[in-house]
Amino acid sequence: MYAVVSRNQQKRVELTIQPEQIRLSLKQAGEASPYFTANLQDMLSYSTGRPWRLERRRLEEVRVTSQEDSLLLTGKLAELTFRLQLSFDEHHVLRVKAAWDNRTARLVTDAAVGIVFPLQHGSKETVTIPHMIYNNNPSSDPDRIVPRLGAGPGRGFICEEHRLPIPGVNVEWTGDGQETRYLSLFAVPSFVELADGTVQYGSLGAVESDDVDPELVLAAMSGVLMFNGEHDVYCIAKNITERCDKGYLDFPPGFSLSKELALDWGHAEGRGRGFREIVRTGHKLFEPEGAKPLSLEELIRLKSAAMDDRWRTNAQGAAGYIKFSDSNVFGNVSKHPLHYMYGWTGQCLRLAWCDAELGFRLQQEQRIKRCEQAIEFYLQGSRTAVPGIRYSSYRLEDGSWEHFRRGGLPVISSRALGETMSDVADIVMLFQANGKAVPSHWIEALCEAVEFFAGSVLPSGIITVAWQPDGGPVDELITAAGLPCLIALAKSYRITGNERYLHAAEAMMRCYYELHAETFARPFARSTLDAKCEDKEAGMYFFLAAYELLNLTRKPCYREWAELAADWLLTFVYVWNPVYDQGSAFRTANFKAAGWPGVSVQNHHLDVFFPSFAFWQFGRLTGSALYERMGRMALDAMGQGICTQPGEWGFTVTGEQGEGFFQTNWNHRGHGNKWNPSWVIALVLSNALQFQQAIPFENNRMNEERRIST
Repeated sequence: MYAVVSRNQQKRVELTIQPEQIRLSLKQAGEASPYFTANLQDMLSYSTGRPWRLERRRLEEVRVTSQEDSLLLTGKLAELTFRLQLSFDEHHVLRVKAAWDNRTARLVTDAAVGIVFPLQHGSKETVTIPHMIYNNNPSSDPDRIVPRLGAGPGRGFICEEHRLPIPGVNVEWTGDGQETRYLSLFAVPSFVELADGTVQYGSLGAVESDDVDPELVLAAMSGVLMFNGEHDVYCIAKNITERCDKGYLDFPPGFSLSKELALDWGHAEGRGRGFREIVRTGHKLFEPEGAKPLSLEELIRLKSAAMDDRWRTNAQGAAGYIKFSDSNVFGNVSKHPLHYMYGWTGQCLRLAWCDAELGFRLQQEQRIKRCEQAIEFYLQGSRTAVPGIRYSSYRLEDGSWEHFRRGGLPVISSRALGETMSDVADIVMLFQANGKAVPSHWIEALCEAVEFFAGSVLPSGIITVAWQPDGGPVDELITAAGLPCLIALAKSYRITGNERYLHAAEAMMRCYYELHAETFARPFARSTLDAKCEDKEAGMYFFLAAYELLNLTRKPCYREWAELAADWLLTFVYVWNPVYDQGSAFRTANFKAAGWPGVSVQNHHLDVFFPSFAFWQFGRLTGSALYERMGRMALDAMGQGICTQPGEWGFTVTGEQGEGFFQTNWNHRGHGNKWNPSWVIALVLSNALQFQQAIPFENNRMNEERRIST
């Protein structure tokens, strides 16, 4: 037997030599049963021809060499020779450096090579593939196209490395002693640049067997793909898949392909929480470095210019910030009449808060006045016959108020209304903090809304995804969509001191935790109004709700819950920088994905919807360098793709930025779009303003602490 042990003596790789077999096992100190064990022959997949197959071949001339702190395996795999070197790094993670060479005089065409890990645990596994699969996406609408395991003839999902923010797969299961075990497989991304300048990365994923032996196979491949069991298929846009002939490699004589993997295993903190290990280890492995093209001051100047362009009024007294601008050379990209939208992709009152914040800082009364006009118009005009229910948008062309629609019928989104009333609360607190009188009807309208929220709780203890115009729930589906209503309740307590609001928020928070985060059997889902699936924004509002309650109560459970959600959110955030095809906009601009979050298991692109300041601030509060660093990295990274002068990124108005940035083969890899709803301005600007306000204070506080210490 050959073995290599990690530096902390806790992990061990064993190679057992059997007749015509070499068995590899991954073990943990003090535990009898291995975390993984398989014959080497079952781990090396090689096929030629199309479609590719997970196919094992007989290995020949296999040799094992024990080197200093590593094991080296060499041998022949059909026409190719292979080389595997196993060693532990300083993080006690097993590094696997692999190479396949064609040392024959023959050309090998349409090859697919890889290393696979067949798992046999006897208990059901929970799989996390960042941004793609969370416990097989149980809340996703079955009519929507999202990644799933166990579907189609191939029963698996294997995607491009650049589709994954953290290029890894995490599996957790219940061990013999009822402990929660995990195994994480990471690919260190690498690519081959073809003669035409296109870049081809490796691929990573899992296949779920329909029989017991084995139950699950993790696969790190040379680039071939599988979407929901269909070989050579990938998802190219919302609800659209396409055949893909990419991923195959030719091995001319002398050609060598190298690949590095990493493996981590151990005990997770509890059921459903194995995903946290892929975040922690992923950040150690990849040490993300994002872009910072703009200073805070430049970011605020540019986004403020874009916000100013969105300000519109009319003769009927309407006042607000339009969702889409008609000022760019291409006109109104939405093809809809000019309108304000409150919450979700409009964020009209979030922009009003930004305007007032700038006004108070810069002593620009006109900005404060615009905020007052915007909130007054909304509160006076959006009322309906049901107290607490309000319209969601206003069309300037005909002066009409409208609801969202679902299945052709009007509905009131709990997410959008909750966001908007939270914005009302933030504006009230901003005015109070600056000694500005707050009209009593602003607070009355806020209380009216949160009274409705508290009184319309479902039997499950949470808020419905949407209400009918009469105030009844559209359905009783369990989702995270209503969390912004909880946040509005908590902020209303901060303003009024009414403890009923705090009690309602805490009771609701407990239910959301038990339904979503206690075991993650049902991960955060259905916050994005157009996706109906597991999505980043659902986790984002759970994080913000827990953080708000932590600040109000200092109860330890809210810190724990906020940390859980923060780690789940980080599975959507890129820790590495893919390389793009020659001639693409991203390659030309040296676009860096690190720090950018993806969107959902349905929408595989990057956008700026992320609580970057709250993440940073939470890290400061809890002493987490990871959260602090990633909060700031996210904001800095989002300085990319902003128009700094007319013509950049397709915009005429400075400060404009598209909603979607395409880092993978989803809406054509390597460029950003011109779809520019106002939330893209609001999210970046509001976070940047909060950073600008907080950082001098934090620096002054630290300097004072140093002075006192000295």
